[in-house]
Amino acid sequence: MNKSFFLLILFVSIVSCTGSRSSNPQVIHHFSLFNAKWILVEINQTPVNISDAAKQPHIRFSEKEMKATGNNGCNSFFTKINTIEERLGFGPVGMTRMACREWMANEMAFLSMLQASRQYAIEGYTLLLMDEKGQVVGKFIAAN
Repeated sequence: MNKSFFLLILFVSIVSCTGSRSSNPQVIHHFSLFNAKWILVEINQTPVNISDAAKQPHIRFSEKEMKATGNNGCNSFFTKINTIEERLGFGPVGMTRMACREWMANEMAFLSMLQASRQYAIEGYTLLLMDEKGQVVGKFIAAN
């Protein structure tokens, strides 16, 4: 009787774990800081209009080299990063020196965003950079 009861419990457990399956299962992508190209969409909760940008503003993170590279809409940049769990800090930023008059204010805001960042969160396809108080200073969308 114990053996039959055990088998019944096992069967019910397996059936309840499998649940129903649809004919079109959804693929869920999990993004980490390091496996995507992150496209800038907001700085300080203000949407970024990239029509004046010379290039698409984005950032990539290298776990191996512990650095971030990308483009701020005008100039390419690189910086070292420090990250432990959801904490994130950027070192001094090096970048090219092209002049983009229409994009200058956005370029400065981009650099200020990096300097203010102290933590991050990834929600689905979205990367949020936050300051020490948890206020969102930058929002990016995963490109791949």
